[in-house]
Amino acid sequence: MINKDTIVSISVQDIYQHPDNPRKDLGDLSELADSIKKNGIMQNLTVLPGHWLTDEEWKEVSRKYQKESSEELRTLLNKRWTGEGYTLIIGHRRFASAKLAGLTELPCRIVEGMDKREQVSTMLAENMQRADLTIWEQANGFQMMLDLGETEERIAEKSGFSRTTVRRRLNIAKLDQKLLKEKEADDGFQLSLKDLYELEKVEDIAERNKILKEARNSRDLIWKASSAATEAARKKRAEPLIKMLEDAGIEKAPKKAEQEIYTLKWEGVKEYSLNHDIPKKLGISKNEKDKLYYIRHVNSIKVIKRAPKRKETSEDKKRREMDAKKKQIKSVLKEMDILKHEFIEGILSGKIPPVKETGPIREEMWKSLVEIGVYLSENGMQRFLTGKAEYECSPKEKEETVRRIEELDSFHQMMVMLGRCLEDIIWNVYDYQLHYSAGPCGKIKRAYAVLERYGWSFTEEEKQILDGSHELYVPERKE
Repeated sequence: MINKDTIVSISVQDIYQHPDNPRKDLGDLSELADSIKKNGIMQNLTVLPGHWLTDEEWKEVSRKYQKESSEELRTLLNKRWTGEGYTLIIGHRRFASAKLAGLTELPCRIVEGMDKREQVSTMLAENMQRADLTIWEQANGFQMMLDLGETEERIAEKSGFSRTTVRRRLNIAKLDQKLLKEKEADDGFQLSLKDLYELEKVEDIAERNKILKEARNSRDLIWKASSAATEAARKKRAEPLIKMLEDAGIEKAPKKAEQEIYTLKWEGVKEYSLNHDIPKKLGISKNEKDKLYYIRHVNSIKVIKRAPKRKETSEDKKRREMDAKKKQIKSVLKEMDILKHEFIEGILSGKIPPVKETGPIREEMWKSLVEIGVYLSENGMQRFLTGKAEYECSPKEKEETVRRIEELDSFHQMMVMLGRCLEDIIWNVYDYQLHYSAGPCGKIKRAYAVLERYGWSFTEEEKQILDGSHELYVPERKE
């Protein structure tokens, strides 16, 4: 690269803004324009000989090329670059402000021999030293450097940011930029950098954009990102487990079995949770007479076999159909309860942002606890946090859980107890005849209203179960 130390005056008409300048918004130029009017340009611009064709110039060259074919036109058309004029490298705000102030010539230092990567790096470094770039501009600037052949390590060295920050900015650059700008401009959404970091937990870029598009607000985005990351982790555990099962001769259950799983036609053999590390061995004692199958549920993989046949009475059939419906409802509620537990843990850990006004929520929680009739105790909180009864916990688990409970303030202790009492009442949505139980369901909905303040949302089927409109319920006879 050759630098010309001499400062020369160049007409503003011959200077072009760099199309890849990381800074897209030059901000309010009025104050700088006023200063330039009074004092002139205090610092020269840095320019590169030649410029990329503007859109108007590009159209003109394209029209000319259709009429006449020449080597010069072909070069312009292929590279979109002409040796005429000068391209700005440093001083985009000064240039725009000077034009606003009415200046016709500007002092410039001309540099030669800079390739595209050096140009972008120089502009990034210049803007970052003045803290001029927004997060989104940094992200796209880093991506531009990466596309031009830089590595994360070299970008970090040149920009002065840590490799972690560079990597996170590059993750932001991978998102749908149009969608990102829409969410950023939506005052009701309140998109933050923390929200975008939450999206990093989701490995698939298409899924990140889907979450960003569908999220109603910041809290909803965090919840959706957390759920998607959890599901991705379950999928990763499921794949090797399914391979182990198939290697052992256990086949995927036919669709008919999936539909009949809650009937007397099938028996459960083994169930593996996908929320924890999978076992190294299946731990199944296989009878040669039994043909085993596996079914993938949201949170687990279940191994089943056909139940022994027996003559079914009309009462058996009625009870079987009733039990199957109850099991289907319980299956939905079980999934909802697991997600509720994860959601409250997210609130306790801070993954789900706190709500500013906690007074009304505290009052709602207290009313729900009183209405449900919960027994407030340390054991109850321990049961929720560990998922085990006290006698099932090791001394170390008890000690760690007690310490954690003591570190929680009263508001979050109430939140834990709300989660604990929902674990019991959730199963009271119907009576023994499978009639909808309006009383318990009303209490459940009022308790979940507290979580909705943090971004919780029900699936359509969960709503139907809680409002009594689900087809599995048995209608009550009207006398």
